Amino acid sequence: MLVALARAGAYRGYVRLSTSKLGEMLGISQQAVSRRLRQLERQGYIVRELHPRGQRLRLTSRGRRVISNLYAELRDIVGRAEAITISGKVCSGLGEGSYYMSLPGYVRQFEQKLGFTPYPGTLNLQLTAQEDVQLRQELAHLGGFVVEGFEHEGRKLGDVLCFRAEVSGYRAGVVIPARTHHTLTTLELIAPVNLRRALGLKDGDVVQVRVYV
Repeated sequence: MLVALARAGAYRGYVRLSTSKLGEMLGISQQAVSRRLRQLERQGYIVRELHPRGQRLRLTSRGRRVISNLYAELRDIVGRAEAITISGKVCSGLGEGSYYMSLPGYVRQFEQKLGFTPYPGTLNLQLTAQEDVQLRQELAHLGGFVVEGFEHEGRKLGDVLCFRAEVSGYRAGVVIPARTHHTLTTLELIAPVNLRRALGLKDGDVVQVRVYV
């Protein structure tokens, strides 16, 4: 249903669409369409405006995230994902990565999106070359997967944008938290192993990361 709505234009904004038209698109009855729309509205995936001349529909940010994640997954499955290479120097972080990477609300989603259980910690790279900084800035506009934030012990934790990546043969992920103390010159990595230990890295070592976008 969300894909059909997005195809009809509801991804970008409001679109006037009848239940009969949606039924034709999906091959189901108007009654079934109405039930699904009510369910999607209750779950926060769409917004509906009812008017005498019909209804207007649009996807919410939550609904758009579903479409974006589906697009990224399908693109990866059919082998169309392209890779960019970003280089940076290993640097010490603030120690927050181990806390966030141990929270089940994040861990479960990373397992689903990236296909591995992240080691409780991040590897931070300081980007010095302008071209690498530019690539890091562009990542936010190149798709990726959205790991949704949640409430934990009365605190609202933010969304995290992530990309599949590879570091010296190890599977990894680039993570870009919506809320972070890091600047755009820092690249944060997660992996199923402690990358510092596995690769024998120390602060100042140069690391190349293949990021799949």
